[in-house]
Order: sequence, then structure tokens, then C-alpha cells
Amino acid sequence: MTIELANRLTELRKKHGLSQEELADRLGVSRQAVSKWERGEAYPDTDNLIELAKIYNISLDELVGHEAPKDAPFASRSGVHIMDDDGSSVHLDEGGIHITDEEGDTMHIHKGRVTVTDKNGDEADYPYSDRNRRINAFVSAFTLAAIVIAYILLGSILNLWAKAWVLFLLIPVVPGVYKSIQQKRIAIFPYPLLLVFAYLLTCVWILDNSMWHPLWVMFLTIPVFYALVAIPKRRN
Repeated sequence: MTIELANRLTELRKKHGLSQEELADRLGVSRQAVSKWERGEAYPDTDNLIELAKIYNISLDELVGHEAPKDAPFASRSGVHIMDDDGSSVHLDEGGIHITDEEGDTMHIHKGRVTVTDKNGDEADYPYSDRNRRINAFVSAFTLAAIVIAYILLGSILNLWAKAWVLFLLIPVVPGVYKSIQQKRIAIFPYPLLLVFAYLLTCVWILDNSMWHPLWVMFLTIPVFYALVAIPKRRN
């Protein structure tokens, strides 16, 4: 590490009225580590440089003394980092991709999974991999094949060609239900499509094409469903 950066770290710490021990506590490192940085014997890794810039309320370029343009990437052996003045950042390293927005929410993409953590510490984990995409494609293909076969059988055996078409509404419903269970996100549950299927199934099959049955009121529950789903998010 250059002596210029070592001196700058010392000046910034003293300017903000922090002792080496206090700064070490805020960074989650030992006081000896801070001391080595300020003597030029060691170099802070990218994560510590980011935290130092936040503590001193300056950009990463200002911290390391680079006259780089705004939003220019900062690279070191531990990764590549891009930081904006509003506090948002993108960090790429061996551990994956780390994204932080201006509100403090973070997203970590690593080994086929996406982990989202909000500023309150609430965490959600989502699968994101080729394997999951293949499974989703298989569920969609299987659903389509099963519905086509069911339609042909019902039409050929029971002569229900005029009514069994309702089954085709399940083509997007089944994969949507599977995806919402897979990702544990009720907000993406295909509730409106499920209601359309239930309504038409009732009218076409049970009520024999009585399309204006009062069951249409079930569609009024759609906004209620999404309002209830959004309540936990609003509370956070």
C-alpha cells in the first residue's frame, strides 16, 4: 500500500474523531489491522474500503485518491466494485455478485441462487439456475401434453368436445402454481387465471353454458388477494 493512502486513512480517521479501536469496531476488524493500514504495512480489502468510504461519507475514488470519473469501477485483487454517490453499489468477486441500492437493500447472486436482504435484515432466498429453468419448462410441457390428452379422451369417449376446451385454461395455471411454490412467493400465484378457470368450469360444465351466473362476483376478490399479499411488504 502506498504511503499516501496510509496517511490519508490516518487523516480521515482523525478528522472524524475516531480512535483506531472505534474504527475497528465499526468495521468489524481488529485494531491491529487498522494500525497496519495506517503504517502502510497492509491494504484494506474491497469490502473494508467500501465501508470506510461510507463512514467518511466520500466516494471510493476520493478515499483511494483516484481522479476517476463518477461511477468508474474500482478494481483490486479481491474483485471489482462500482459505487454511486447515493450509496448504491455493485461488487463482483469470487463469491458472486453483490448489489446494494440507495436504501440499503442488498441482492447476492451466487451459485444459482439469489438472496435478497432488505434494510431491516429480512432475507428471502430464490433459486435461479439452469436446472430450475429446465424443471419449469418440463412442468409446462407436461401440463400441455396432459391437457391435450385429457381433451381428446373426454371428447372421444364422452363427446365433450364443446365443454372440455375449458381445460386449456390450466396451461398457464399449473406451471404458475408450481413456480409460486418453488420460489415460496404467494405474490406470483396465478390467482386471476385460477378464478377464470373455476368460473368457466362451473358455467360450462355444471350450469350448462349459463355464462351470466352470479358467480362472476368471485372476480372482485382479485384486488383483495393482491392487497393481502402486499401487507407484509408494506409493514417492512
